[in-house]
Amino acid sequence: MTARAQVESLLAIINRSALDALDEYEKHGKAVPVPDSLDKHPLDDAEDKLLLKKIVSKLEGACEQLCTTLAPPTHTVMNRAQDFGWACLRVAVQQKFADAMKRHPNGLHVNALSKEVNVHPMKLASVLRVLAAKHCFREVSPDVFANNRLSLTLLSDHPMSALVDLITTEGQKPASALSDYLVDPEYGQSLKETEAVFQYSNNVMGITFYDWLQHKVSPSTSAFRALPYMTMKEDARLATSHDERKVMMKAMTSMNEVQGALFALQGICDVGSGAGNFSRAILEKYPGIQVTQFDLPRTIAVAKQLWKSDFSGRVIFIDGDFFKEVPAQGCDIYYLRNIIHNWIDEKALTILKSVRASMAPNSRVLIHDHVLRHMDRRSPQDFASDSDGLDKAPEPLLPNYGAGSIRLYHQDLQMMMAYNARERTTAEVVQIA
Repeated sequence: MTARAQVESLLAIINRSALDALDEYEKHGKAVPVPDSLDKHPLDDAEDKLLLKKIVSKLEGACEQLCTTLAPPTHTVMNRAQDFGWACLRVAVQQKFADAMKRHPNGLHVNALSKEVNVHPMKLASVLRVLAAKHCFREVSPDVFANNRLSLTLLSDHPMSALVDLITTEGQKPASALSDYLVDPEYGQSLKETEAVFQYSNNVMGITFYDWLQHKVSPSTSAFRALPYMTMKEDARLATSHDERKVMMKAMTSMNEVQGALFALQGICDVGSGAGNFSRAILEKYPGIQVTQFDLPRTIAVAKQLWKSDFSGRVIFIDGDFFKEVPAQGCDIYYLRNIIHNWIDEKALTILKSVRASMAPNSRVLIHDHVLRHMDRRSPQDFASDSDGLDKAPEPLLPNYGAGSIRLYHQDLQMMMAYNARERTTAEVVQIA
């Protein structure tokens, strides 16, 4: 395919995907809001946005590939090297820019805003313009800024705010040390979960990331508020207009593919359950199901406090260590969501062996992880041998949708930095399972 033909194909993909996305919004009764809008759309809170996500992945991949094709290479690389958006997001969340602007819906001059957020007005304007250039906040007139659709997710009572704070604080320090760590003669070749770049950058060698969470993160910190079980925390700072199930569903991958078979089941063990986000959603929808939540003692103690007497008789709490045993015997399903990707193959096998020892003959293991994909476009025979069963993007896109799936590769890097672990391809999961 010639370069011109590739560009024309990318334009066609962009046009078709944009129209498909518009249709998806309009199916829910309202047109898509423009970025400067403060209005919510019914699709924002829909539990199943899988189709829209697929459309947007194709759109993102095509737009990025088109710009990369047509722009000079130095232009593209410089833009990526100078991308300090993460640092500006961190400032915005920690200093509560969105909260201050919420009190001034028509906008606030940086001179006045600086007094509310304790940032020098000149520096404040620089930070806000980096964000506004990508449609997070808007400049309504010179040096006057207001909230918009994206910035509303940075409000301190929005779950995304705590997550952004955690990622941009605890995630970026290891990222800055990555180049030194990878060539460090003592630690660069290590695969120990106690010697990852997170420990290296924070000078806490000898403990796991989970140890750090258990012993170093207090309830007053943003890291604590961003932990998975905090979607259920009864804390005014996190109060939203959404019930707990909707908050969980917004944060987790749709479980529709799984739930269709649940009416025939009776017992599920949520291995590494946290405080039971998955359990709550299942118990609400399927009255005949009993769920066992299994996690470390401190986590289960938190879960018991949060659940109180909810679903009495239908939820069981068991604490322990899945490297030693999974005490819940004979459950229909043993569900591991975002568990295996935290560990190298040897440790992952230990967990799975613990699960297997508790299974009945008809029990099943459900591993719910991200699926890493390679970016070479091979023949159908080669794809079949990889056994991933995933759809491939149309040419000339990369088969994994390129930038449309970039979060997966960021997640893979995050697993490496925190645990010396990784996301896996389907074939790699099959190999250890």
